[in-house]
Amino acid sequence: MLNASRHWLRARLEGRAADVLLHVLPGATFSELETWMHDQQREHPRALARTTVASRLPASVAEAWIAAAGIDPSTAMAHLTREDRRRLIAALLETPLGVKDSRGYNYAEVTAGGIPLSEIDPATMESRICPGLYLIGEILDVDGRIGGFNFQWAWSSAWVAAAAIARTLRA
Repeated sequence: MLNASRHWLRARLEGRAADVLLHVLPGATFSELETWMHDQQREHPRALARTTVASRLPASVAEAWIAAAGIDPSTAMAHLTREDRRRLIAALLETPLGVKDSRGYNYAEVTAGGIPLSEIDPATMESRICPGLYLIGEILDVDGRIGGFNFQWAWSSAWVAAAAIARTLRA
């Protein structure tokens, strides 16, 4: 979710529309699910829709998504119309999540943006605009995935800057 929020916020800051859609069956495509549901209707016409979908998801999740698609969970597979199937598949693959806004900098796990990398020498982390100023970590416009990449960037850029500063002090 933190990675998704990073992309959502970046799009919003750039003035682009940003929607977050939940896909509860990773890897499944619309056509694959449509074929599967059609097969289930043919092979198990008396099975309940909730039982059939629960073969691929936890039962409570299956029932919630069926209800969200406007289908009675106790509907037999034989009674699902083509439109019901398509509405259910769309719900399983593209449930919109109503993101209102960012909670702001005070709640941020990581931040994005900052001084453009074109304004520093990557070999030393020294500013091209203000010589003698070394810039590291999240002050620079480096935006990594969640999972320690931002920490690694901070430590690595600090090491490069410290080595460059040490070289200038020895000279």
